[in-house]
Amino acid sequence: MVDNSKNVIRAGLIKTLIQHLPRYAEEEGDFYPVPRAALVDALCQHQPLDRAVAENTVALIEALLDTFAVLNTDYLQKGEWCFVSFPAQLLALSLLTAWGDQDSRFFAANFWNTQGIANAKKEELRKVLHFVETTRDEHHASQAAKPIRYIYVAWGIIKIDGEILFYQREDTRKRHDKQAGDYGLIGGRLNQHDVPGNWDKRDLLTALQSENSALIKAALPETLKRELREEAGLNFGEHYHFKPWRCLKPYQQVQGSAPNHALTGYHLEIFQIDLTLEGYLLLQQQIKRDERLVWFTRDEMVKGETSDGKIAYLKALFDDFGNDRLALAKELAALPDSFTPRYVFQAQKYGLTLLVDAEKPVLAGVLGKEKPLDVVLTPKQSALLLGLAAHGRGFEFAAVVENIGFHPFGWVDVGNNPVLRVGLMELSSVFKGTDVIIENHQDELFRLSIDPSMVYFDETLFVFSVQDADLTSTQVRIPATLGRKAFVTAFGVVKPQTETFKIRLEFADKLRTIAGQRVVADNDEAVKTEDVCNKGLHKDPSFLAFGLRKLLRREDGFIKFCCQFDKLG
Repeated sequence: MVDNSKNVIRAGLIKTLIQHLPRYAEEEGDFYPVPRAALVDALCQHQPLDRAVAENTVALIEALLDTFAVLNTDYLQKGEWCFVSFPAQLLALSLLTAWGDQDSRFFAANFWNTQGIANAKKEELRKVLHFVETTRDEHHASQAAKPIRYIYVAWGIIKIDGEILFYQREDTRKRHDKQAGDYGLIGGRLNQHDVPGNWDKRDLLTALQSENSALIKAALPETLKRELREEAGLNFGEHYHFKPWRCLKPYQQVQGSAPNHALTGYHLEIFQIDLTLEGYLLLQQQIKRDERLVWFTRDEMVKGETSDGKIAYLKALFDDFGNDRLALAKELAALPDSFTPRYVFQAQKYGLTLLVDAEKPVLAGVLGKEKPLDVVLTPKQSALLLGLAAHGRGFEFAAVVENIGFHPFGWVDVGNNPVLRVGLMELSSVFKGTDVIIENHQDELFRLSIDPSMVYFDETLFVFSVQDADLTSTQVRIPATLGRKAFVTAFGVVKPQTETFKIRLEFADKLRTIAGQRVVADNDEAVKTEDVCNKGLHKDPSFLAFGLRKLLRREDGFIKFCCQFDKLG
């Protein structure tokens, strides 16, 4: 129940104060000050008041008016009140009159209610708070205004093949600060439900709304787990693990979605995410389904914007690096990927060549000394091995059998195809103890776990061709085409592929000569041609991607052209 007697006293004190305020002319600019002591005397004369109470009352109102910058600071230092202008006097009278009148309010009684209100009403609240807080921040004497709102944020950094995952922020469509960015690192702000334990509401909310709370900081890993589950469908333990990457220095700005808008102090911690195989594959599916998940290249992240105009919200991170974008780029480059293939078998100068229609279809060993692997496969098993190798190499399939799924890094999901699943489990057993390792993950995901750059294909699948007219031309360089024929695997038909290279006419002519006859390995011209191949074409990424081991190789004392050579009329 309101104590009316206290309201009457308050109203009387403020009305007395108003009567004794200094004045400022509306037109001519005349003014006069009033000593602070005179205001205290006036309050004491209004009714019996302890002088200390009167002094405290004047000091309190002076502090409030000074916050609104209506009092001349030079006069305040002399112990006097003096308005800086007539409009300042009006604002002071407006404030004091409202404070002294119990029926006066600057806002409607329910103006600040936030439950169930429309967006337009939320925007009204935001505008008021934005004006007040921005003004307070901009005009703080020490240029370090104290935040009145504190937010604790956990970000996760997921890096794959040099790209970093971002998530479209929920309030992107209604944000008024367009420079704030539409996309942030995956993660978000802590809420009270992230804090483990049965805490007293008073203690929990006090900690949550306090600066530098150890209790709240300790709960940020739980925030990260919740956010990754909500934004990417990833479950901790099953799909990923994490470790701290960077705790950003304190950061503050006037920010917050309507109506929770104020000068906010942010505590941000970034965690490095390590994905499991299940997590990596699930994330690929989530990204396909959810357009809010997008990749930024490292350069785009450092710049803060993608080539198609997506803006990253990274000001706190930039500030943490002193806006040294080069230093940030180096840190990101040094950050390991969140998922790597980790092929089981990797060796130096080793190769695996898969033959078509051969009883022993695998040549394996040190490059140049490969031998048939002593394993006999059925035609179906050979087709399975070819399918795993082709997908691992990144070849495109023209047709794919039902109920399988292709994933990056050579993984094939055959969980819904029992025939292929059983066949691959048997194939894995056949190669047990050899260099050909078939990984089996939960009897659903399979791959040839050998570095794809070590896997090659039957030379009979390849054709090297040049135009006959080019061979007789006077051009320095002519086009030459390498083609790979279509071939059948247990997963479907692999598309044919062609690639055109510009080679020297002299080199093309020597290749034609070697292809047309048996050339001994000590033939000087042939050796020079082989050397040109090894230093040039054999190192070309486009050539390496085809899966042909070499264009020229040595066999039984001869230099052999390794595939079909065609002259096209």
